[in-house]
Amino acid sequence: MEKLIIKIGVDPKEDLRKVFENPEKYSQPNTHTLYLRDCEELYTFLAPKRLELLRRLIEHQAERKTIGELAKELGRKQEAISRDATFLAAHQMIKKTKEKREVYLKALYKSLDIRLAGA
Repeated sequence: MEKLIIKIGVDPKEDLRKVFENPEKYSQPNTHTLYLRDCEELYTFLAPKRLELLRRLIEHQAERKTIGELAKELGRKQEAISRDATFLAAHQMIKKTKEKREVYLKALYKSLDIRLAGA
């Protein structure tokens, strides 16, 4: 996927109805949409350290880095990176790949687009 769209305060059923009724106008190829109830949910979802990790993964997609290497680069504990990676993977923002004892992280999107209700 190229882009993740995060919509805050938008009814997903209404949004899907619009796409179904008029796909030429409302559908966006190569995107995935994540619906959040409110800004509080966004704050949890994209806490500053999680956002820093996600940004690092998006900017350096060609590089393969382990959780340990990312922890050193970002000046954080490996456990914290692992915890944030698990959270982001559960919300389909990144992909975790395990090879032997090493875990590699990869961003699933090239960009994030955050839209407020009505936008």
